[in-house]
Amino acid sequence: MIYSSFSTIRRELGEYRWRTTREIAELIDWFGSGLDQLYDKHVGRAPGFSPLHQTPLGIYSKNRIEWVVAEFAGFRARRFSVALYDTLSSDCVEHIVNHAQIPVVVCSVDKVATLLALKCTMPSLRVIISMDSLHGKAKGSVHTTMSSTAIRALHKHAEGLGVVLLDMATVVEMGRSNISVPKPPNASDICTICYTSGTTGPQKGVVSTHGNYVSAAKSLYHSMPLYHSTYLSFFTLASCFERSILYTGMLGGMRVGFFSGDVTHVAEDAQALKPTVMAGVPHLFNFIYHRITAATIYAPGLSGAMARTAIKQKLQKLESGKGGVKHNFWDKLVCNKIAQYFGGRLKLLISGGDPIDARVLGFLRVAVSCPVLESYGLGECCSAATACLLTDKTSGHVGVPLPGVDICLRDIPEMDYVTTTGLHPRGELLIRGPNVFLGYYRDEAKTHVALDGDWLATGDIATINDDGNIEIIDRKENVVRIREPFDQSVALEHLETVYSRHPLVNDIFIYSDPDHADLVAVVVPDPEAFLPLARKITDLKTATIEELVNNAQVINAMLVVLFQHGKKARLRTCEMIADIYCDPVPFDIEGNGLLTSTYKLKRRVAIQHYRSQIDHMYVSIKAKSQYQ
Repeated sequence: MIYSSFSTIRRELGEYRWRTTREIAELIDWFGSGLDQLYDKHVGRAPGFSPLHQTPLGIYSKNRIEWVVAEFAGFRARRFSVALYDTLSSDCVEHIVNHAQIPVVVCSVDKVATLLALKCTMPSLRVIISMDSLHGKAKGSVHTTMSSTAIRALHKHAEGLGVVLLDMATVVEMGRSNISVPKPPNASDICTICYTSGTTGPQKGVVSTHGNYVSAAKSLYHSMPLYHSTYLSFFTLASCFERSILYTGMLGGMRVGFFSGDVTHVAEDAQALKPTVMAGVPHLFNFIYHRITAATIYAPGLSGAMARTAIKQKLQKLESGKGGVKHNFWDKLVCNKIAQYFGGRLKLLISGGDPIDARVLGFLRVAVSCPVLESYGLGECCSAATACLLTDKTSGHVGVPLPGVDICLRDIPEMDYVTTTGLHPRGELLIRGPNVFLGYYRDEAKTHVALDGDWLATGDIATINDDGNIEIIDRKENVVRIREPFDQSVALEHLETVYSRHPLVNDIFIYSDPDHADLVAVVVPDPEAFLPLARKITDLKTATIEELVNNAQVINAMLVVLFQHGKKARLRTCEMIADIYCDPVPFDIEGNGLLTSTYKLKRRVAIQHYRSQIDHMYVSIKAKSQYQ
């Protein structure tokens, strides 16, 4: 493994530096031995604690080498990890620590104050270990620095609350001087409790065993060429998906470098590391897509024209089946420069979680001249259920079942999804295999809903195509019934994917009211494409995006554009958007809180956030219909 050095004097990142497997293994031994002493001294006295049972270890930071060291140091003594997303709200942190009864949390120094502020409502918390130094300044941290005065204040606050506050270096020294005997876990032991992103309500704790993750890693290893690769880890390690990729890479000697902590600077990290493999979720790849296209195919002048021609011809060649992602002429002239965005050595991009937009998938394949492997899986199956074949040049699906994983579809007749009619069977996707989780922590009712015998009910609506590839249509809870005159089922998430393919759309949220037959939408326009169009329509050459999103002419023009886009995508009449509200503020995790920590839309939160705008759109639609 490697990490990036950080100069606290120049305040800039340096070159990536290697840490060998032997060095990391030694560090895990020392830190794990130090943890044993802390658990024996401070946690062993906790009411109800028994050394015969496994205990949790919380980890709370962005991706960094200490994250992995902490988790494996816990595994060394049969402790299971409970990851806290670094973007979680205080309420969510409190919920997870209390629900999992976490006594020890290893975190970056910027999270210490958050944990101390919540201590009074988190009685199980006894020890906080900072990944960064607590002696003098927090030196060497990529993610944050803290003054000596602030650190002394943290120590005083912790002492007043009765919390033991140490840094990782101190715990390592404790373990180095008194190495304990490892007690490695069994396959049936809990590996981690991974809390869900909270798209459908309170976060649930997904309990997975070491056997689950080993099975997932073996399955993924057959589908992903990670042998002796160099991997840039930038999607949060708190997710099951990122850890499954990491564990899979360990089977093949994969070298791992961690990003600098800011996704907007992932290009700089890639250019420094020069990875051969990167993995992320569709939302992150959408962000990368918009960054690259703004500088290439949407650029003005000759360079933009050349980029558009290059991408068009390479896509035609790929889709015709007459060639791969390489093109001798256009690669030398255009695409090799685009590939430098990722460091110039990329051999594979992996997209996991939700299905990736076909437009983004195709562009990345030809622009970077490397395969993009799309995989699918929920945290409840270690994010490992299906994956596309590397030789597959098509898009719009999530591939075939991984080795050792069974897939079937279950009828949902009330939504007209059945497996016995039509050209392709359609229904709720069920998964079975040794990678399927044990259940939700301390929640038998939801476990009973999710598990039907050996089968995991994903809640995703899917169809199986002629070639055996599985296509995800939508989430079960996102399929709504449009009332008269249509009386048809509509998949909202699928429609959001379709409409988001238009260059004008950066984010979109589509809503259906049970008392109305029309769909309305909140659209966050892409400034690069929106501003030139809106200024041309209004003839307001210097108008800002905040001014233009409220202009009636612009709104009407956007509606026409989206209607034409819907017709081109062969959407039904009931799937056309009747009115829109344009918001210049993008959906995000921390600002407006409309996205989960895994970049999924919080639909219930979005409904509350835009309640007044939604009501106004339906009033406007009613007024227009009466006028007509």
